[in-house]
Parts: sequence; C-alpha cells; structure tokens
Amino acid sequence: MSTQYKIQVILPREDGLLADRVLDHVRNLIATDRLCSGDRVNELEISQTLGMSRGPVREAVRRLAASGLLVAEPNLGSRVVTLDAEAARALFEVREALEAMAAGLAAMKMSPAEKADLLKMLEEHEAAMDVHGSKSYPAGPADWDFHLAILRGARNEVAWRVCGNELRDLLSLLRARHSRREGRGRRALQEHRWVAEAIAAGHADLASALMGQHIRASRDGALATLDEPANPQQERSTNDSDVA
Repeated sequence: MSTQYKIQVILPREDGLLADRVLDHVRNLIATDRLCSGDRVNELEISQTLGMSRGPVREAVRRLAASGLLVAEPNLGSRVVTLDAEAARALFEVREALEAMAAGLAAMKMSPAEKADLLKMLEEHEAAMDVHGSKSYPAGPADWDFHLAILRGARNEVAWRVCGNELRDLLSLLRARHSRREGRGRRALQEHRWVAEAIAAGHADLASALMGQHIRASRDGALATLDEPANPQQERSTNDSDVA
C-alpha cells in the first residue's frame, strides 16, 4: 500500500512579505473602485508598479484565487470574480450572523481604550468625507476598517477567520460596489456610529441588533447594484484593457 505525502511549499520570508504588499495593493484597488468585477489582473503591470519581481505577484494572485476573489482563465490570466445575487445573498447571511454576534462580544470584551479608538476612527472617517466632499464611505488600510476593528475586539477566532480572513476579499468586493450608491456613505457612517456607541456603552444586545440592521441595509444596497455597470462612468466589457 502506497503512502501519499502532501508537499507544502514555504516561500522565503522576503517573498512572503512582498506578496503581502501585493495583496494590500490589490485590495486597495478594489476598495477605491479601480478594480471591479470582471476586470483582468495584469501581473506584469503590478510588478512594475510595485517595483518587484513576478514571483511575489504570482503568489499573491494564487492566494486571492484561493479566497475566491480571482478566477483563473486559461491563457488569459486572472479576472476579478463576478458575483450573482444568490452568491451575494449567501455571503451577507453569513456576515450578518457572525458580525452581529461579534458586535455583541465586542461590547463585553473590548477594553475602554479600544472602545475610545473605535469612536475616534469614525470621527476620522467623517473628517475624511468632509475634506474630500465625498458621498462614498472612505476607503483605507485594514487598521482603519470599522468592521475589522469590531471583529478583532470580539476576541472570537472563528468569526475572525471567516469574516476577517477567508471571506474578507469577497465581502470587500461587495462593500466597494454598493458604497458609492447615492447617500449610502453618510447613512453607513451614522449606522456605524450607532453600533460604536452601543459597544462603548457595553450594551451587547443593542450592539448586536444594530449591526445586524446595518448589514441588512448593506445587503439591500449591494443586491440593487448587481445589475448596474461595475463602473458608473463606463460600462466594462470582457475585452477591456488590463487593470493593475
């Protein structure tokens, strides 16, 4: 009887760190609506933009494909996945269950300093919207993400693994898509503030209920955008030029 061995390839530390830079770059492109559903990811342009070899870029693309964000096409590279209404609804059902729970846990487990930082984060988000005169919710790095902050504060490894890691990129794609809807940015900011205030006050049940309500509103907005062009200024086609 033969025994099969699974070989695990371990990247050199430097290449792994560079791949993390690529992940952050691609995530920022998605968050700022410069990379949308159906767009092709140009590995060469990314490597040139970031000033690195193709190896770390390929590794980052492999990770994003494993997360479901990218879909590989024979001889064409990878494209950002296009989610249908059924897939989007399923993602939001999972997100609502876990993030509503996380908000309740955060109300009980976050330290006073963490709760103060959460409220300060929303002040910074509002200031960013005022400075730029934007109606969309501001995009930023992971440590500036309201939902990730609450997931971390919940101290629940399962909720973090699912929403903060495994489904993070797909959820970010949906969030980027619906965040530009007219008036949604300011409304989302107010909903975030209600959740944060409940967490800061230690009201677990209220924080959980408000987060669930917020995510359902996000779901309704996201589902309404699925039939719209990914870019409101220009309808994209499968023959579009590459996006780096």
